[in-house]
Amino acid sequence: MPTNYGKKAKAKATKLHSLVVRTRDNFTCRWCGITRNEGKQIQCAHIISRAISATRTDEENALALCASCHWKQSKNPLVWARWLEQELGKAHLDCLLDKGVAGVKVDWDSEVERLQTILDELSNNQ
Repeated sequence: MPTNYGKKAKAKATKLHSLVVRTRDNFTCRWCGITRNEGKQIQCAHIISRAISATRTDEENALALCASCHWKQSKNPLVWARWLEQELGKAHLDCLLDKGVAGVKVDWDSEVERLQTILDELSNNQ
């Protein structure tokens, strides 16, 4: 996973989003349950591609996965899709699809502020 996303607001939002998702999921792989404390790298796995700006930094569009499970899901998209529907529910996935298709323009500076607030709240609750 790249650690240098750049310096502009979109890059900062992307990095914050990854940290929000991994913090929310307690740095634990949602697929296999392994944790960062067990020596595994925990990554932010998007449901809808990061290429879609409208859902790129939506915390509902990602889960924490260990590097091994992240690689496996990317090689097995149908297995991943079925697991996501069981794990999150069809309504959750439909909502993400609606957001992604809408193609909303993102204000990246505002998104940085929103994600930082969420991260601060998550950090204070731990």
